[in-house]
Amino acid sequence: MSGITPVRRAVTLFLLCFFGLAPALHPRGKSAAPAEPRSAEWVLAVTAFDVSALPPARKAVGDLLAKSLIAGLGAVSYRMRSSAEYAYYTDYAWSKDRAAAAKALAEKRAKRDELVFQGHPEWKYLKELRAIEKEIEKLELDLKAVSDTPPPVESEPAFSLAETNKAGGFPEAPAAGGEYRFCVNQKADGFLTGSVIEYYGRLYAGVKLYTRYTKSFQYEDAVIFSIEDTRQGIEELTARVTAAVSASTPASIAVRGEPADAVILIDGAFAGTGEAGPAAHPPGVVEVESFAPDRQSARYEVELRPGELAELYINLPPLGDGELTVTVPEGEARVYQGALYLGNTPLQVRSTGDRAAFFHIETPDGKAASAITGGADTAVRLTPVFPPEGRVMKTRRQFYGSWARFWVALPTAFLFQGISDAQVRAYNTSGNANLYQGAQTGQIISVGAWVIFGLVTAEVLYRAGVYIYSSWKDVDPFTAAPQPPAIP
Repeated sequence: MSGITPVRRAVTLFLLCFFGLAPALHPRGKSAAPAEPRSAEWVLAVTAFDVSALPPARKAVGDLLAKSLIAGLGAVSYRMRSSAEYAYYTDYAWSKDRAAAAKALAEKRAKRDELVFQGHPEWKYLKELRAIEKEIEKLELDLKAVSDTPPPVESEPAFSLAETNKAGGFPEAPAAGGEYRFCVNQKADGFLTGSVIEYYGRLYAGVKLYTRYTKSFQYEDAVIFSIEDTRQGIEELTARVTAAVSASTPASIAVRGEPADAVILIDGAFAGTGEAGPAAHPPGVVEVESFAPDRQSARYEVELRPGELAELYINLPPLGDGELTVTVPEGEARVYQGALYLGNTPLQVRSTGDRAAFFHIETPDGKAASAITGGADTAVRLTPVFPPEGRVMKTRRQFYGSWARFWVALPTAFLFQGISDAQVRAYNTSGNANLYQGAQTGQIISVGAWVIFGLVTAEVLYRAGVYIYSSWKDVDPFTAAPQPPAIP
């Protein structure tokens, strides 16, 4: 009995494992994955603006307006569909699905009818008929399912520009009555068009937005501005058009800067001094910059959400200033900081403690020196060291002359090498003693040509080294020596 116990234990363990794993091994039905929303992208085409009424000198305003709209629309990431637009795209997708299912069913029924005329034996006819009947039954169920359940449609489709606009082009606006066909050809859900005209010495820019789901112009806007305010007018119109295209609630932004004379820029456009806003702005990321005299500048990116007010406070810290004393051994020289003339040496100039300053010095006799130095809290003596007159030019001319000789010696050496090789081959082939002297002379000339080429190459390397050394040594412009702190 003791010998049977291990076997029973093994069988019992096997049965427990088998029945324990049986539910896991049993195939289960998988739940159908949710269908992907249809019409997940909303495409807009921007046409060329009508500027035929403008004089030739101002026709560029149309291109400027179109490009500004493209840049502004590039910040739009999605479009919020209204209930009417959502219903249109749902019906469109639903009709398309029903048409596809009905077409598949009609084709299968037609195939069933064609079986009668195939001339198959009865057993083969009945076999194919049963198979087609099963397929027809399945297609009928599919058609019923499609007819009973509308497909899901994206309520916030991703926004995109038409391929023509992405390539940098602007198609001509369609004629009246051809708007819908234009959208189909451009594979777009809508298009934006407009015109620019003169209005009593000012410019009047108007835009219109056509959408496929309304089959009409859904949105119209205009702005009037002077020639001097062209940029501000276009930016204002772009902001309103962007909000209309995205169909989202505008956001707002308010910026306060310190000190009071701090200039505030929003997306590169002037927004105010010291304080800006609250002002409406399309949702998305905006760039806020601020700067003021003797202050460090600041730059921030702020994300604006629909219907929300974003407030930003910017305090520009002062720059750490110091004094620099600029002198030259020659006595008087002109001092420039960048392109700004500061005065004649000796000269004390103010430098920033956290920024580099570029100084350029010119003497009346045409000598010049320059350097980049960081600011400091102590006076610094900057002494330009001017190169000997004509030295760099002389070494440069010598280098260029050796370089020219190099390109004369190289092909000459190859030429004589080829002539010598031809003479040697002729002598070796014919064995004529009269050719021996010519072959020997040719070899001597070829060797001499290569020796000359080697000497010229050595000269080129030498001249290049001298030229580089002279240029590096002679244009080392400044030596700096610290001096006691300036007395405030």
